[in-house]
Amino acid sequence: MKKKKILICDDVTNVRQLWKKTLEQIPFVKRHFEIQILGDQFGDTLKALEKRRREARETKKHSKWKTNIFDSASILIVDYDLLDFSREDYITGEGVAYLARCYSRCGLIIALNQFGVNSFDLTLKSNPDSFADLNLGSDQLDNPGLWVEPWNGFRPWHWPLLPAALEAFERRVRELKGNLDRSVLGYLGFKKAVSEALPRSTREFLGSGDKPETVKFREFVQESGKGLQRKDRAADDESLARIAAARVAKWLERLVVSGQEVLVDAPHLIARFPSLLNGQKGRIETWNKTASLKGITSLGIRQRQIADFRFQKDNWVSRPVWFWKALSNLEDIEEVADPWSTETRDFVFCEDVSKFLPSEETREFVADLASPFVRRFVADHNPKALKRLGSTLKKVEYVPAVRFSL
Repeated sequence: MKKKKILICDDVTNVRQLWKKTLEQIPFVKRHFEIQILGDQFGDTLKALEKRRREARETKKHSKWKTNIFDSASILIVDYDLLDFSREDYITGEGVAYLARCYSRCGLIIALNQFGVNSFDLTLKSNPDSFADLNLGSDQLDNPGLWVEPWNGFRPWHWPLLPAALEAFERRVRELKGNLDRSVLGYLGFKKAVSEALPRSTREFLGSGDKPETVKFREFVQESGKGLQRKDRAADDESLARIAAARVAKWLERLVVSGQEVLVDAPHLIARFPSLLNGQKGRIETWNKTASLKGITSLGIRQRQIADFRFQKDNWVSRPVWFWKALSNLEDIEEVADPWSTETRDFVFCEDVSKFLPSEETREFVADLASPFVRRFVADHNPKALKRLGSTLKKVEYVPAVRFSL
């Protein structure tokens, strides 16, 4: 079986070599990926992408692209600070991510170190405007939880499993090639009431008009300012599909799912409705089954009871999610039928370790989200939590720390 390619782009030789060695020490990565470094060829490679960009602006007829190393990358890893690359004009990793997404056929894009080498974002927004599909610190690159389950220790819940995310991205691209002129929200299955319930700041991401529910994928890429820059044009419909597949999915993950108000995932759902759990509710292991990215059958919940409310576009989110408003009114759920008779447990879900923990081992913070569900938890650094999770939490920087005191 041919291995897929991870392409590393950094301006410091020993650093990019270190990242390559780090990734090769992860057994899954070594089995399934070859790792290539982009060093001295960076300038010429980027010029080729910029040439594609100019050609797309200047003519409606686009010749077949000449082979570029970015096109062959299943995963592109690019550092934010590229000052030492010899160029007439300085470009950041974000600039590279934009060119790679819009003018190459690369797969997932991971940007490193724009927000620190090992930080956890307490706002829970994780920079939805970035053209990287995932923003990490370089010290997080060897975290096994990015690649496989199970995990332990620091592993933010919003992270996808990268192999599954790569496959889902390519499936989205294939889906969109014939659906670019369909409305984004309609295609995703958002009914009118659900679309109108989206917070204004979330809806505005799709377009600047007063009816974002009518925005089509093609319009989103070309006109919203969250796809192509204003003067840029896509080379063809495949490029449009790749841009839309990446940007709309990030919108869903970082602005919609993160709020847990319109779409809710399994851990946050059972935190509100424990009756949906299968198994012994007094055991924390029962709760932690819900924090899985392996698919709906692995979650240990009464999925058939709520099947009618599930978001059906599995390729667009990294985990199963449900439409919250409809579920919150479902009388078949014990907590809805009789809110005062429900037995509660002293377990809370921690966003930084993707696990439920006893509340005494956690710390509360307030996320910066357009949602009523902003009070969340991370693992505390007390002896009990560290014994359970290991020492990796000690090295994490939680930012902005003021979110702990709101």
